[in-house]
Amino acid sequence: MVFRRRLLSASTIFLLLVPGFVSAKSVLGIVDTSSKTVTRASFLSWSMIALDQAPEADSCRLPYARVPRGMKQTLCTAQTRGALAVFGVSTQYPLARPITRGEALIVLTALTGKDETADVSGFKDVKGTAEIQAVANAIVLKWMQPQNAALFGVRQSLTGIEALSLLQAASKPLPVKAGTIRVPLTISEGSLPQQELLDAVWVLIKRDYLHADKIESDEAGYKAIEGLVNSLNDPYSTFFRPEGADDFQSHINGEVTGIGAHVEDKGGILTIVAPLPGSPAEKAGIQTGDEILEANGTVLAGLSLDKAVSYIRGERGTTVNLKIRRAGNEMNVSVVRDTVSIPEIQVIWQGDIAVVQLMQFGEITKKTIRSVFTDIATKNPRGIVLDLRNNGGGLLSAADIVMSNFVPRGTVVAQVKSRSETTTEKTEDEPTVNASTKMVVLVNKGSASASEIVAGALQDYKRATIVGIGTFGKGTVQEVIGFRSGEALKLTIAEWLTPLGRHIDKVGVQPDVLVESVDRDEQMRRALEVVR
Repeated sequence: MVFRRRLLSASTIFLLLVPGFVSAKSVLGIVDTSSKTVTRASFLSWSMIALDQAPEADSCRLPYARVPRGMKQTLCTAQTRGALAVFGVSTQYPLARPITRGEALIVLTALTGKDETADVSGFKDVKGTAEIQAVANAIVLKWMQPQNAALFGVRQSLTGIEALSLLQAASKPLPVKAGTIRVPLTISEGSLPQQELLDAVWVLIKRDYLHADKIESDEAGYKAIEGLVNSLNDPYSTFFRPEGADDFQSHINGEVTGIGAHVEDKGGILTIVAPLPGSPAEKAGIQTGDEILEANGTVLAGLSLDKAVSYIRGERGTTVNLKIRRAGNEMNVSVVRDTVSIPEIQVIWQGDIAVVQLMQFGEITKKTIRSVFTDIATKNPRGIVLDLRNNGGGLLSAADIVMSNFVPRGTVVAQVKSRSETTTEKTEDEPTVNASTKMVVLVNKGSASASEIVAGALQDYKRATIVGIGTFGKGTVQEVIGFRSGEALKLTIAEWLTPLGRHIDKVGVQPDVLVESVDRDEQMRRALEVVR
């Protein structure tokens, strides 16, 4: 089972959410075999994989106003085969809801084209042509057992365990008839270059290597995958082992254990994007742009981001000794690790001016930021200062929600250009802040990605004055694909531009009012002057 979510962050963000269209063969390997209910989107994705449905182009016209990026090809394929009709006609995306047993059977009937005949009149809950045909298929083909003699159970939500059993039954291959010839498939575009050579080398190692008993197969596999991803020479594309994915799951939910800093791999060097406010890193004097060369004597240069960070993280109360390079000078810094709760939103009033500091664009911001600005608006502020300094970014959806407070509903937040298409991110809610309320956005070199989207968009619309120094300059979009076995792949899949088409990557957002001093009080003083 594979999940996806778009993110915009200089650091690595991981969150399981929306199923995408991938290639797989084992039903057991793709289905969440729990007693939890299954969403319509998940079941559609699993069905495509289990039934080996050839994917359609993702350029079809779908009935829904907004579609998760990773789902479009799945939905186009389902629509072509008539598998979306069961969910009704609505412009609102309906696939996040739990799927019922009856809906699942109708989906499989549409995808397989089966039309078996059986008497289902004894089941009081089976109604309608599509449902009658689907239940008939279930009985004849032994896809699913009825709950009892009077009720098939078509209105009950499907669980993960039931989904596994259903897909295993529906995807059973037909018996091979006598005389059938199996023809091996040619290598497709999706195959890894030199795959046969790679397999041959692994076989030789396992067979002939003198110290074969010391081979760690999982480690070898991980390093091969990491090497493949590293060959892209893209600092934002990374493969994560389970522990790395788990760590950032905690991060995006607002809590980390370690030194507390946003980091990135820059030319093979672990680089600080921004220390978190109040974190051990900030207290130890670590600054944006610092390069971490060693951790407790281990050289970090050349390691994958996941591996390098693992040497810095550790249990609360333990010390990590870092060798830092700053502006060409090397120094040693000791940091006592701690559990850092990330207060994503902090509101401070300076007289009648509301100062709203955002630490990251995570789940807390998504869920609460509109209520924060609604409360601010009721107090009729003279102005608002949105402090995005040292905010390393986060979820694209969170950036959309932050922007929705200040601009009309349906306003373009950013243009997203992938290899195949250009889409626009738009706000979905009415603004909470009066359009006449003056705004300033504070930025610095630690303001990255989602922070730059918000700053760039507000600047394009002349809705806010940007104060501070030029931002980090990360104008690409990553998609994180989390695998059921715990690993994750973060892959650059698009570039984003401001609403007016400005490129931000490696350039950053340049302030309207430049405050070259890095003193936070001086930058804030200038911001308050502009608002007043």
